[in-house]
Amino acid sequence: MTYSPTKVITFEQFLIEYGDNSCYELIDGELRDIESTGLHEEVSGNIARIIYAEILGFNL
Repeated sequence: MTYSPTKVITFEQFLIEYGDNSCYELIDGELRDIESTGLHEEVSGNIARIIYAEILGFNL
């Protein structure tokens, strides 16, 4: 098995190449893919449920 080190990029490079893309974040110079899984999905689902209940409650 061959190890290939990840490409380290600067913050400026990150902004130029991925500034408009919210699917990536820069951690210690490495580009990381953001995946909304597990607890994040649960939290966002709960927030959406509460907002939906309030909308129904105010007949909006």
